[in-house]
Amino acid sequence: MRETIIHRDDLDFSQIKLLKYVSLESIKGLLDACTVRTIETEEILMTPGQKNRTIYFLLSGRLRIHLGAPDGEPIAILGPGESVGEMSVIDRQPASAFVVADEASRLLAMDEDILWSLVRASHEAACNLLFILTKRLRQTNVLISDDLQLEEYDYQHYGTVDALTGLHNRHWLDQMLERQVLRSTTNETPLSLIMLDIDYFKEFNERYGHLYGDHVLYSVASTIGGHLRPREMIARYCDDEFVILLPEIGMDVARSIALRLIAEVMEAVPITPSGKAIPHPTISAGIAELKTGQTASMLLAAAEAALNRAKESGPRSVSE
Repeated sequence: MRETIIHRDDLDFSQIKLLKYVSLESIKGLLDACTVRTIETEEILMTPGQKNRTIYFLLSGRLRIHLGAPDGEPIAILGPGESVGEMSVIDRQPASAFVVADEASRLLAMDEDILWSLVRASHEAACNLLFILTKRLRQTNVLISDDLQLEEYDYQHYGTVDALTGLHNRHWLDQMLERQVLRSTTNETPLSLIMLDIDYFKEFNERYGHLYGDHVLYSVASTIGGHLRPREMIARYCDDEFVILLPEIGMDVARSIALRLIAEVMEAVPITPSGKAIPHPTISAGIAELKTGQTASMLLAAAEAALNRAKESGPRSVSE
Protein backbone atom coordinates (compact mmCIF):
# COMPACT_ATOMS: atom_id res chain seq x y z
CA MET A 1 0.00 0.00 0.00
CA ARG A 2 1.36 3.41 -1.00
CA GLU A 3 0.67 6.65 0.81
CA THR A 4 0.38 9.94 -1.05
CA ILE A 5 0.11 13.55 0.06
CA ILE A 6 -3.48 14.74 0.21
CA HIS A 7 -4.55 17.83 -1.70
CA ARG A 8 -7.96 18.49 -0.23
CA ASP A 9 -9.22 20.66 -3.09
CA ASP A 10 -8.45 17.91 -5.63
CA LEU A 11 -10.64 15.32 -3.92
CA ASP A 12 -14.39 14.77 -3.97
CA PHE A 13 -15.55 14.10 -0.42
CA SER A 14 -19.25 14.36 -1.26
CA GLN A 15 -19.61 10.61 -1.80
CA ILE A 16 -18.18 9.67 1.61
CA LYS A 17 -21.17 8.62 3.70
CA LEU A 18 -19.62 9.72 6.99
CA LEU A 19 -19.41 13.30 5.66
CA LYS A 20 -22.99 13.52 4.33
CA TYR A 21 -24.52 16.91 5.30
CA VAL A 22 -21.24 17.91 7.00
CA SER A 23 -19.87 21.38 6.18
CA LEU A 24 -16.43 20.60 4.75
CA GLU A 25 -15.23 24.16 5.38
CA SER A 26 -15.80 23.66 9.12
CA ILE A 27 -13.59 20.54 9.27
CA LYS A 28 -10.88 21.29 6.73
CA GLY A 29 -8.20 21.14 9.42
CA LEU A 30 -9.18 17.52 10.07
CA LEU A 31 -9.29 16.65 6.38
CA ASP A 32 -5.81 18.12 5.95
CA ALA A 33 -4.60 15.67 8.61
CA CYS A 34 -5.81 12.65 6.60
CA THR A 35 -3.80 10.84 3.93
CA VAL A 36 -4.68 9.15 0.64
CA ARG A 37 -3.45 5.60 0.11
CA THR A 38 -3.53 3.33 -2.93
CA ILE A 39 -3.92 -0.44 -2.84
CA GLU A 40 -3.47 -2.83 -5.75
CA THR A 41 -5.80 -5.64 -6.88
CA GLU A 42 -5.83 -8.59 -4.42
CA GLU A 43 -3.68 -6.67 -1.95
CA ILE A 44 -4.81 -7.31 1.63
CA LEU A 45 -5.66 -4.21 3.65
CA MET A 46 -6.60 -5.95 6.92
CA THR A 47 -6.36 -9.44 8.38
CA PRO A 48 -8.20 -11.00 11.35
CA GLY A 49 -6.39 -10.32 14.61
CA GLN A 50 -4.58 -7.28 13.21
CA LYS A 51 -4.52 -4.19 15.41
CA ASN A 52 -6.17 -1.32 13.59
CA ARG A 53 -6.48 2.34 14.55
CA THR A 54 -7.48 3.71 11.14
CA ILE A 55 -10.79 4.02 9.33
CA TYR A 56 -10.56 3.86 5.53
CA PHE A 57 -13.00 5.53 3.12
CA LEU A 58 -13.13 4.20 -0.42
CA LEU A 59 -12.62 7.03 -2.93
CA SER A 60 -12.43 4.74 -5.95
CA GLY A 61 -12.25 1.01 -6.63
CA ARG A 62 -13.81 -1.87 -4.71
CA LEU A 63 -13.03 -3.88 -1.54
CA ARG A 64 -14.11 -7.38 -0.48
CA ILE A 65 -14.81 -8.49 3.10
CA HIS A 66 -14.08 -12.14 4.02
CA LEU A 67 -14.69 -13.85 7.33
CA GLY A 68 -12.78 -16.92 6.19
CA ALA A 69 -9.90 -17.21 3.73
CA PRO A 70 -9.30 -14.14 1.54
CA ASP A 71 -9.87 -16.25 -1.59
CA GLY A 72 -13.23 -17.56 -0.34
CA GLU A 73 -16.73 -16.20 -0.76
CA PRO A 74 -16.94 -12.56 0.42
CA ILE A 75 -19.65 -11.54 2.87
CA ALA A 76 -19.73 -7.99 1.48
CA ILE A 77 -18.44 -5.85 -1.37
CA LEU A 78 -17.72 -2.17 -0.64
CA GLY A 79 -17.80 0.58 -3.24
CA PRO A 80 -16.87 4.30 -3.34
CA GLY A 81 -18.12 6.26 -0.36
CA GLU A 82 -18.20 3.30 1.99
CA SER A 83 -15.82 2.72 4.87
CA VAL A 84 -13.99 -0.08 6.61
CA GLY A 85 -12.19 -0.34 9.93
CA GLU A 86 -14.65 1.65 12.02
CA MET A 87 -15.55 -1.28 14.29
CA SER A 88 -12.00 -1.98 15.42
CA VAL A 89 -11.32 1.73 15.85
CA ILE A 90 -14.35 2.20 18.11
CA ASP A 91 -14.11 -0.92 20.30
CA ARG A 92 -10.27 -1.01 20.13
CA GLN A 93 -10.39 -4.75 19.36
CA PRO A 94 -8.39 -6.46 16.58
CA ALA A 95 -9.89 -6.66 13.10
CA SER A 96 -12.27 -9.61 12.68
CA ALA A 97 -12.17 -10.11 8.90
CA PHE A 98 -10.00 -9.96 5.81
CA VAL A 99 -10.32 -6.79 3.74
CA VAL A 100 -9.02 -7.32 0.20
CA ALA A 101 -8.85 -5.04 -2.83
CA ASP A 102 -11.17 -6.45 -5.49
CA GLU A 103 -9.59 -3.94 -7.87
CA ALA A 104 -7.03 -1.14 -7.61
CA SER A 105 -8.44 1.34 -5.12
CA ARG A 106 -7.79 4.75 -3.56
CA LEU A 107 -8.53 5.17 0.13
CA LEU A 108 -8.83 8.17 2.42
CA ALA A 109 -7.15 7.11 5.68
CA MET A 110 -8.39 8.76 8.89
CA ASP A 111 -6.62 7.85 12.13
CA GLU A 112 -8.75 7.27 15.22
CA ASP A 113 -7.81 10.57 16.85
CA ILE A 114 -9.04 12.45 13.78
CA LEU A 115 -12.26 10.39 13.74
CA TRP A 116 -13.07 11.21 17.36
CA SER A 117 -12.26 14.88 16.81
CA LEU A 118 -14.66 14.84 13.83
CA VAL A 119 -17.44 13.21 15.86
CA ARG A 120 -17.05 15.79 18.62
CA ALA A 121 -17.00 18.67 16.14
CA SER A 122 -19.92 17.63 13.91
CA HIS A 123 -23.35 16.43 14.99
CA GLU A 124 -24.02 15.34 11.41
CA ALA A 125 -20.89 13.17 11.32
CA ALA A 126 -21.83 11.56 14.64
CA CYS A 127 -25.29 10.68 13.31
CA ASN A 128 -23.79 9.33 10.09
CA LEU A 129 -21.41 7.13 12.07
CA LEU A 130 -24.30 5.66 14.06
CA PHE A 131 -26.14 4.89 10.82
CA ILE A 132 -23.04 3.28 9.26
CA LEU A 133 -22.45 1.09 12.30
CA THR A 134 -26.10 0.01 12.52
CA LYS A 135 -26.15 -0.90 8.83
CA ARG A 136 -22.85 -2.79 9.15
CA LEU A 137 -24.13 -4.80 12.11
CA ARG A 138 -27.30 -5.73 10.25
CA GLN A 139 -25.49 -6.63 7.03
CA THR A 140 -22.92 -8.91 8.65
CA ASN A 141 -25.27 -10.32 11.31
CA VAL A 142 -22.67 -9.75 14.00
CA LEU A 143 -23.38 -11.39 17.35
CA ILE A 144 -22.32 -9.27 20.31
CA SER A 145 -21.76 -11.30 23.50
CA ASP A 146 -23.51 -10.19 26.68
CA ASP A 147 -20.29 -10.02 28.66
CA LEU A 148 -18.54 -7.55 26.35
CA GLN A 149 -17.45 -4.65 28.53
CA LEU A 150 -16.01 -1.41 27.20
CA GLU A 151 -13.39 0.25 29.32
CA GLU A 152 -14.22 3.62 30.85
CA TYR A 153 -11.59 5.10 28.53
CA ASP A 154 -13.74 4.19 25.54
CA TYR A 155 -16.73 6.07 26.91
CA GLN A 156 -14.63 9.15 27.52
CA HIS A 157 -12.45 9.08 24.43
CA TYR A 158 -11.68 12.57 23.26
CA GLY A 159 -10.11 13.62 20.01
CA THR A 160 -7.15 15.93 20.40
CA VAL A 161 -7.35 17.77 17.06
CA ASP A 162 -9.33 20.94 16.48
CA ALA A 163 -11.67 20.42 13.54
CA LEU A 164 -11.38 23.85 11.94
CA THR A 165 -7.67 24.61 12.28
CA GLY A 166 -6.07 21.15 12.43
CA LEU A 167 -4.12 22.23 15.52
CA HIS A 168 -4.18 20.46 18.87
CA ASN A 169 -7.31 21.30 20.86
CA ARG A 170 -8.05 22.33 24.45
CA HIS A 171 -8.22 18.74 25.69
CA TRP A 172 -4.70 18.07 24.38
CA LEU A 173 -3.47 21.35 25.88
CA ASP A 174 -4.79 20.49 29.33
CA GLN A 175 -3.01 17.13 29.29
CA MET A 176 0.25 18.36 27.76
CA LEU A 177 0.51 21.41 30.01
CA GLU A 178 0.20 19.25 33.13
CA ARG A 179 3.05 17.04 31.88
CA GLN A 180 5.26 19.97 30.92
CA VAL A 181 4.76 21.68 34.30
CA LEU A 182 5.71 18.44 36.08
CA ARG A 183 8.78 18.01 33.87
CA SER A 184 9.86 21.61 34.33
CA THR A 185 9.44 21.41 38.11
CA THR A 186 11.27 18.09 38.35
CA ASN A 187 14.18 19.09 36.10
CA GLU A 188 14.29 22.70 37.29
CA THR A 189 14.12 23.99 33.72
CA PRO A 190 12.13 27.00 32.47
CA LEU A 191 8.71 26.72 30.87
CA SER A 192 6.99 29.62 29.15
CA LEU A 193 3.55 30.09 27.67
CA ILE A 194 2.36 32.46 24.94
CA MET A 195 -1.36 33.12 24.63
CA LEU A 196 -2.34 34.72 21.31
CA ASP A 197 -5.61 36.38 20.39
CA ILE A 198 -6.85 37.88 17.10
CA ASP A 199 -7.45 41.61 17.51
CA TYR A 200 -11.03 42.78 16.98
CA PHE A 201 -12.07 39.39 15.65
CA LYS A 202 -15.71 39.88 16.68
CA GLU A 203 -15.87 43.03 14.57
CA PHE A 204 -14.18 41.20 11.68
CA ASN A 205 -16.85 38.48 11.82
CA GLU A 206 -19.62 41.05 11.84
CA ARG A 207 -18.14 42.82 8.82
CA TYR A 208 -17.22 39.84 6.62
CA GLY A 209 -19.40 37.04 8.03
CA HIS A 210 -18.61 33.84 9.93
CA LEU A 211 -17.58 31.92 6.80
CA TYR A 212 -14.80 34.43 6.16
CA GLY A 213 -14.05 34.42 9.88
CA ASP A 214 -13.54 30.66 9.90
CA HIS A 215 -11.30 30.92 6.86
CA VAL A 216 -9.16 33.57 8.53
CA LEU A 217 -8.94 31.50 11.74
CA TYR A 218 -7.64 28.61 9.66
CA SER A 219 -5.17 30.88 7.87
CA VAL A 220 -3.91 32.50 11.10
CA ALA A 221 -3.47 29.05 12.67
CA SER A 222 -1.53 27.84 9.62
CA THR A 223 0.67 30.94 9.62
CA ILE A 224 1.52 30.62 13.31
CA GLY A 225 2.03 26.85 13.18
CA GLY A 226 4.21 27.14 10.10
CA HIS A 227 6.64 29.46 11.88
CA LEU A 228 7.18 27.40 15.02
CA ARG A 229 10.10 25.08 15.71
CA PRO A 230 9.43 21.39 16.47
CA ARG A 231 9.62 21.84 20.25
CA GLU A 232 7.32 24.87 20.22
CA MET A 233 3.86 23.34 20.59
CA ILE A 234 0.63 25.12 19.67
CA ALA A 235 -3.04 24.45 20.47
CA ARG A 236 -6.30 26.25 19.82
CA TYR A 237 -7.39 27.38 23.27
CA CYS A 238 -10.89 28.67 22.48
CA ASP A 239 -12.60 30.71 19.78
CA ASP A 240 -9.85 32.96 18.32
CA GLU A 241 -7.26 32.29 21.05
CA PHE A 242 -4.18 30.06 20.70
CA VAL A 243 -1.64 28.86 23.26
CA ILE A 244 2.00 28.03 22.54
CA LEU A 245 3.97 25.84 24.98
CA LEU A 246 7.70 26.61 25.15
CA PRO A 247 9.59 23.96 27.16
CA GLU A 248 13.05 24.98 28.38
CA ILE A 249 12.51 28.56 27.17
CA GLY A 250 12.56 31.62 29.43
CA MET A 251 10.68 34.91 29.24
CA ASP A 252 13.15 36.83 27.05
CA VAL A 253 13.18 34.24 24.27
CA ALA A 254 9.43 33.77 24.58
CA ARG A 255 8.95 37.49 24.02
CA SER A 256 11.06 37.42 20.86
CA ILE A 257 9.04 34.47 19.56
CA ALA A 258 5.78 36.34 20.22
CA LEU A 259 7.03 39.42 18.37
CA ARG A 260 8.15 37.29 15.44
CA LEU A 261 4.74 35.61 15.18
CA ILE A 262 2.92 38.95 15.33
CA ALA A 263 5.05 40.15 12.40
CA GLU A 264 4.44 36.97 10.39
CA VAL A 265 0.67 37.23 10.79
CA MET A 266 0.74 40.88 9.75
CA GLU A 267 2.42 39.95 6.48
CA ALA A 268 0.02 37.12 5.60
CA VAL A 269 -2.98 37.82 3.36
CA PRO A 270 -5.51 34.96 3.16
CA ILE A 271 -7.66 34.16 0.16
CA THR A 272 -11.30 33.87 1.22
CA PRO A 273 -13.71 31.23 -0.12
CA SER A 274 -14.96 33.77 -2.69
CA GLY A 275 -11.43 34.10 -4.08
CA LYS A 276 -10.98 37.61 -2.71
CA ALA A 277 -7.86 38.53 -0.72
CA ILE A 278 -8.51 40.41 2.52
CA PRO A 279 -6.07 41.66 5.16
CA HIS A 280 -5.56 39.61 8.29
CA PRO A 281 -6.72 40.97 11.57
CA THR A 282 -3.57 41.34 13.67
CA ILE A 283 -2.77 39.38 16.82
CA SER A 284 -1.69 40.29 20.36
CA ALA A 285 0.16 38.15 22.88
CA GLY A 286 0.40 37.53 26.60
CA ILE A 287 3.48 35.75 27.99
CA ALA A 288 3.97 33.94 31.30
CA GLU A 289 6.84 31.89 32.69
CA LEU A 290 6.32 29.12 35.24
CA LYS A 291 7.10 30.26 38.78
CA THR A 292 7.92 28.14 41.81
CA GLY A 293 4.78 26.55 43.22
CA GLN A 294 2.60 27.33 40.21
CA THR A 295 0.25 24.71 38.80
CA ALA A 296 -0.70 24.29 35.15
CA SER A 297 -3.97 26.16 35.64
CA MET A 298 -2.18 28.99 37.45
CA LEU A 299 0.33 29.33 34.60
CA LEU A 300 -2.50 29.39 32.06
CA ALA A 301 -4.32 32.04 34.09
CA ALA A 302 -1.15 34.15 34.25
CA ALA A 303 -0.79 34.03 30.46
CA GLU A 304 -4.44 34.97 30.02
CA ALA A 305 -4.07 37.93 32.38
CA ALA A 306 -1.00 39.07 30.43
CA LEU A 307 -2.98 38.80 27.19
CA ASN A 308 -5.76 40.97 28.63
CA ARG A 309 -3.19 43.61 29.54
CA ALA A 310 -1.78 43.47 26.03
CA LYS A 311 -5.19 43.95 24.43
CA GLU A 312 -5.85 46.95 26.66
CA SER A 313 -2.72 48.52 25.13
CA GLY A 314 -4.07 48.18 21.61
CA PRO A 315 -3.57 45.79 18.66
CA ARG A 316 -0.25 44.04 17.98
CA SER A 317 0.75 44.36 21.64
CA VAL A 318 2.78 42.03 23.87
CA SER A 319 2.56 41.94 27.65
CA GLU A 320 4.13 39.86 30.43
